[in-house]
Amino acid sequence: MPNPPPNAVLPVQDARSVPLIWLLVPLIAATMLVLGARSDDTATGLIAIGIVVKGIWAPGLWLLAAAGVGAGLAWAIERPSRGSSPRTGLLRTWALGVAGLLAIDLILGLTGSLAATTAIRVLTGLLAVAGLWSFRRIRPKATGICLAAALPIGTLFLAAASTPGWLWGTEFGGYDALSYHLQLPREWWLAGAIIETPHNAYGYLPNGVEAAFFHVMTMIGDPAAAAVPCQLLVACLALLAAGATGELAVAMLGRGAASNERLLTRQLGFVALLAIPWMIVVGSLAYDETVVLLLATTAFTVILEQGRGGAGSSLTTPTASNLQVGGWLGILLGGAVLAKASSGPLIVVPAAIAAALLIPRRAWFPIALATMVAGLVICAPWLIRNFTWTGNPTFPFGSSIFGSGDWSAEQLQQFASGHRGNGIIAGLRAIGTEFLFEDWISPTGGDPQRPQWTWLPLAGLAALSMLTIRGRARGNALAILCSVVATILIWALFSHAKARFLLPAAPLLAAPVAIIAARTLTDARATIRAITVILVWLAAASPAMVYALERTGLPAVGVGQMALFDGRLEATAYEEAGVAGRVELLRNPSPAFILNHRIPKDARILLLGRSDPFHLDFTPTSEGLPRISYQTVWTRGPFEEAIAAGDQNASPETQVAAATKLLKTAGFTHVYIQMSMLDRWMKAGWLAAELHPRFIEAFRRQQPIARRFGDQAVLIEL
Repeated sequence: MPNPPPNAVLPVQDARSVPLIWLLVPLIAATMLVLGARSDDTATGLIAIGIVVKGIWAPGLWLLAAAGVGAGLAWAIERPSRGSSPRTGLLRTWALGVAGLLAIDLILGLTGSLAATTAIRVLTGLLAVAGLWSFRRIRPKATGICLAAALPIGTLFLAAASTPGWLWGTEFGGYDALSYHLQLPREWWLAGAIIETPHNAYGYLPNGVEAAFFHVMTMIGDPAAAAVPCQLLVACLALLAAGATGELAVAMLGRGAASNERLLTRQLGFVALLAIPWMIVVGSLAYDETVVLLLATTAFTVILEQGRGGAGSSLTTPTASNLQVGGWLGILLGGAVLAKASSGPLIVVPAAIAAALLIPRRAWFPIALATMVAGLVICAPWLIRNFTWTGNPTFPFGSSIFGSGDWSAEQLQQFASGHRGNGIIAGLRAIGTEFLFEDWISPTGGDPQRPQWTWLPLAGLAALSMLTIRGRARGNALAILCSVVATILIWALFSHAKARFLLPAAPLLAAPVAIIAARTLTDARATIRAITVILVWLAAASPAMVYALERTGLPAVGVGQMALFDGRLEATAYEEAGVAGRVELLRNPSPAFILNHRIPKDARILLLGRSDPFHLDFTPTSEGLPRISYQTVWTRGPFEEAIAAGDQNASPETQVAAATKLLKTAGFTHVYIQMSMLDRWMKAGWLAAELHPRFIEAFRRQQPIARRFGDQAVLIEL
């Protein structure tokens, strides 16, 4: 009887495995209950469990649909002979399906089909049934050490149940999610299709994950209600990325590893990735990193298995294997780019280095060609869309080659300066302050930093070095080490070198740690094994420790508090209060309360300096006009255009007076100015010339201030 392929899913003989895995469920719930007590309500953990159970259906169906898409793509790539089925493991097929469904969602969104609630629910359900079929042969097998995963998983889902805008300090309350990851699909949902958003620069990025959020919003039927389910989708993808890390660790072992070592390595790899606090941060926000990690890690596994010292390929025939490997890599790496544009340099280049070191030279050209073709196909929805909108398929990147669309040279320069480093010295320094040692030696006065890399950088590099010197599959370890070094250098020298953007290196560092830990648990003396188990549990507890210190020790306060962020809580209190109570509420109100509940619904509000409007009311006016207009730092809005249209030689007062008339003619009734953010943009060198303080101050002098929000912002009535 021929041996099964290394990544095939086999039945497990140990009947105790399934009950052991089910122990994870009460441990996860217990973690959520304990951490949820760090709130003003000790029952918050129970509330969070209810939110997860209630909100998981839409992201769960999306994930099952992705498994169905992956099964179809795997069949197409492997072309099994009659009577056989594709022999690719479930996780790899699932990753392939995630990439494929991102592209499908983009296509459906561009055609307007993704907003058809009934049709999308039916289509998702049918694909989900096909995905469920992929699980028919799964027989889970567990060891006691995998129970340590309950700590980060419980922390992950508790954090994901929090209202967007509350966690995390390093992410300014998930500012990116509020400004585009959730805001863009919300605007698309309101428009009924993926449309160009000249006011939001991030609408020109690949937007694959945002299209998936659009999909979830359509199934639920309300963008605000879909916010937490979108976070739950990301959390589930974090679990898949952790599983892919375990597969990567097994692939690094090479041929000849014992079955118990492979099982321990796989499960420790799963625990290791989740035990990084950064994974809980990005996995609990509506971000795109977990998709990138899932696809990139799977791509590295494919490379290792196809290499000289790999665990062996699951592909069917030697004559077709190169094209098949290229097809897999193209869809996986192209899907990573479709999820996040920075995947190009931070993932594709290191993956190419690993492939060059591991794959025989004679296979380079066919694999590279097939990878390029498949990658372009999967990225085609983004490239064609951007070309149609701007004439530049990669806009706002590549402007010197393909053109700059409607952007000025100043806008392009500011966008570039906001996404590149500050030179070689600053980049190399960031390796220490943002990665290796983090908060321990970071300079004061910069962006918030937390010990969110904790143990991984030093432990991962040490483990890789050990495997390179003494490991059985030293070639695999050397290739991964070179890829990690390349990722770090590209991040430090060619990006803005912020800690989160180095996450593509996390699975490459977590996998060798899992290998060393598994060998220790297998071969070492009892005392060393006991110490290793303790270290694994301590590492697994690190995300919970970081979470517990968020928001001055009350991180769970944001669970189930959407009404606090959109002003409904204040509005209810205002309606129930007497005269004195209403006066007190209006003494220090939140902007959301005033903009959403105190200004007439037919008012038109222009935001200056505020580009995170997800919690504001975007319901169109009775005339069908947008109630709220905003723009991101890189784009230009009505105020800037009105200033630019005036006499540039006139005084600021004259220019502002003319601009105010244009705004009134356009129907605007109020202008909200976030002065603190405008000041931040100016210090960073990103502020548009038309938003210079001389214009803002002249505007404030000429128009009545309807409301002040401390020293941070003002509301002006036109």
